[in-house]
Amino acid sequence: MMRMQFLGAAETTSGACYLIQSGDRQILVDCGLFHGPEELKQRNYGDFPFDPRAIDAVLLTHAHIDHSGLLPKLVKHGFEGPIYATAVTTDLCSIMLADSGHIQESEVERKNRKRIRRGEDPLAPIYTVEDAERTMKQFKRMVYDEEVEVFPSIRVRFRDAGHILGAAIVELWVTEEETTKLVFSGDLGNLDQPIVQDPTFITEADILVIESTYGTRTHENREGRLEHLADVVNSTMKRGGNLLIPAFALGRTQDLLYSLRVLQDRGDIPPLNIYIDSPLASKATSVFQEHARVFDYEARTMVKEGRSPFEAPHVHYTESVQESMRLNSVSGGLVIISASGMADAGRIKHHLKHNLWRRQATVLLVGYQAQGTLGRRLQDGAKEVRIHGEMVKVAATIETISGFSAHADQGALLNWLRRFRHIGRVFVTHGEKESCHGFAELINQELRVPVIVPKLDERFDVREGQILSTWDSQYHDLQVDEEFSGVVQVAHGDEIAFRGAWGMAQRRFRVENQFFTQFNLGSARHFFAQLALARLVEQGQVDQGTLGLWSAEPVWEQNLREWSEADPCEVVTREVLEPLGLGQTAYYYLDQLPALAATGYTVTNSGRTVENIYAMLEEGLKPQLFSTAHDLKKLWSALVQGEFLRTDTVRLLLAPYQERTDSPKLYVVEGQAPGAHVFFGGAPDATRFVTVLSNGEEAVRSLFDQLIKMTHGGR
Repeated sequence: MMRMQFLGAAETTSGACYLIQSGDRQILVDCGLFHGPEELKQRNYGDFPFDPRAIDAVLLTHAHIDHSGLLPKLVKHGFEGPIYATAVTTDLCSIMLADSGHIQESEVERKNRKRIRRGEDPLAPIYTVEDAERTMKQFKRMVYDEEVEVFPSIRVRFRDAGHILGAAIVELWVTEEETTKLVFSGDLGNLDQPIVQDPTFITEADILVIESTYGTRTHENREGRLEHLADVVNSTMKRGGNLLIPAFALGRTQDLLYSLRVLQDRGDIPPLNIYIDSPLASKATSVFQEHARVFDYEARTMVKEGRSPFEAPHVHYTESVQESMRLNSVSGGLVIISASGMADAGRIKHHLKHNLWRRQATVLLVGYQAQGTLGRRLQDGAKEVRIHGEMVKVAATIETISGFSAHADQGALLNWLRRFRHIGRVFVTHGEKESCHGFAELINQELRVPVIVPKLDERFDVREGQILSTWDSQYHDLQVDEEFSGVVQVAHGDEIAFRGAWGMAQRRFRVENQFFTQFNLGSARHFFAQLALARLVEQGQVDQGTLGLWSAEPVWEQNLREWSEADPCEVVTREVLEPLGLGQTAYYYLDQLPALAATGYTVTNSGRTVENIYAMLEEGLKPQLFSTAHDLKKLWSALVQGEFLRTDTVRLLLAPYQERTDSPKLYVVEGQAPGAHVFFGGAPDATRFVTVLSNGEEAVRSLFDQLIKMTHGGR
């Protein structure tokens, strides 16, 4: 039996990682870094949901960090197998992964300066430049269209994806009792893109995994894109401002240089001073030039005629920080192309800080802007943004040209799909939730084939032509009351066995609950106060005798204040949240909730549902503890594995939370407050953990009981 698990890029656009298991072989397709909401980014730091030493090989579609960025971490934690990639992807990864390692080291160094001043233990980077360099030794270069047997009964072929130089579609044949052909689209490109060849059309797949970044949208055509770019350049130069273009160092920067050169050769724009202010983009451009033989016909012709878009006199590559800073002293007349493409990091943030407030300036967004990024806030019309801790007024013109995206739009994706003669089943991935589901519905209507949008971490068994979700098989009878609003999660050790989200986090703004939504824990915050107190006991700061007084009563913040002589919120943060790395758990006032926190809804005596802000009266004036299913799982794992407190301490702490059931020992923490009701717990010996978090008050216990019964075999 073959098994597939979607460990990234499921209802999101980052962290691409698909695990294929057949017999005793385990293969990853991609191993990407997560970006976007904090809960997703936290997955970069946690353990892999598999043993890296058990992975036999990695098939890498292309060099973008959301597909390749965790490879050095994989190697760091024991992976010793081959990484199959095209020659261009291999060369690009040699600079991309080293740059990513440098970023990890720099970020941690900056954070550690603050931690050391506070007397806290230093953090370790996800991986280092040295880890990235060591990873490159495991790359095996693939040639487009060449079929290779990577293991007995497993064959692979890479085809041109037309996305960025070197990007590949992966065809994978797995033979058990019969042969199953899997096709992974990777990131597909549009037809007639500059520099790269068009995507290869595939004709057959038993299982197709296809991206949907632009599954519900259409790009400008190529000529319209060039005209739009010319208009933006000319209007900005006429106003006397600078044109800032946040652009990915790999792919987008080179496309822009090509397009600007075409417009200048036509005479559609004046001679320009173009600055590529990204050392990574400079290195990536050099790799592109080394592989000019695989350019498309138009780009090869330009190079042959001495009109290379990468080596023109007006194109300048800045290397040093000093050169970059000098650009900020120029108020107009420059085109500055700088990373990152979503304006969330890199030198572009400095240029935005110095130009956003200028009415003469223009910011041109030429790529996908993920939720939560600075680029997305600018695109959505923010009047003021925070950059490097300072609020900056947005007076510059904000423009978007979608046609520069290296991703196929809806029309191009459908055109590629229609060339198939046979598709058995389609999995739609690598898109925001709305895009995945909208495109899946369109595929079903157009092609009349079964379509699935997998959840993050969802696993599927492939047996005798049938594809069954292991989540559905165990939890298909789960009854969720229509009044329930919140999320549920079931974990078996490090593996997510089931996850679901229902209702609204914020009804006024129609924000749905997601698995990374933060929920008020209500009275369950006292459990965290107990954990902090237990730490102080083990450190000898509080008398050991207090352990014998423990109960599940909601008095522990008061006890912690008395015995530690400090604010409980500060003690819990210092002794529990920071040591365990619970990045999504924090104290908030109910009238100052962050965007990812759920607003509580409570029912009045008259039966009306109202938004709960101050309904908790005196309690509501205190900061409330908010957390996520992800963090609570992380906490439980550390407790039952003895990584946070001694085993005997954990046993004493959990004893008051034991439920009297017919099943094995079951420990359950419940938290309540107006507009909040939560349960979390499980059986430590089985390392199974069930979480139900709600920003309402209806049907929470019944849902938790159902999950416990399904998970632990009865209550």
